Amino acid sequence: MDEPTNNLDIATLTILEDYLDRYEGIVVTVSHDRYFLDRTMKRIFAFGEDGKLRQYEGGYTDYSLKKLSEKEEAETEQTRKTGNAAKSNSNVTEKGQRTRGPQKLKFTYQEQKDYETIENDIAKLEEKIETLETEMAAASTDFVKLNQLMTEKKAAESMLNEKMDRWMYLEELAERIEKG
Repeated sequence: MDEPTNNLDIATLTILEDYLDRYEGIVVTVSHDRYFLDRTMKRIFAFGEDGKLRQYEGGYTDYSLKKLSEKEEAETEQTRKTGNAAKSNSNVTEKGQRTRGPQKLKFTYQEQKDYETIENDIAKLEEKIETLETEMAAASTDFVKLNQLMTEKKAAESMLNEKMDRWMYLEELAERIEKG
């Protein structure tokens, strides 16, 4: 399936997800819909920077966490290879001034604010999309109203996608902060 969630309403998407949950065979899916991948996939194949295909067990969240872990391991390995010489000079700038050293990873003010409210924002957008779909069904004979509702729905879906991407970023960042 190539981008199977494009142009599907919530009801049809739910039917597709439920069908795939019960399907006994193998389905190859290409999608940018992270939620859909998390909900339906048990294995992800992704091309690495070297062009090689790699297999990851689980959905999109499992894949992204594994990629983050691999990146951190590579950075740790690189730091270990460079040795202590780099560590001894890390607190001195080019002009010889000392810096405060490595900063503890934490949310910015805006990230913290977003992290506290984003799930509620996503739920409201999902409700708005459902309401718009109901209104679209009721206004199916009024072209002007239907066109207006479709424009609103498209904008809401775009905002929802942005919020979902932001949520994924914030969740990954929260995990990295928690690990210290």
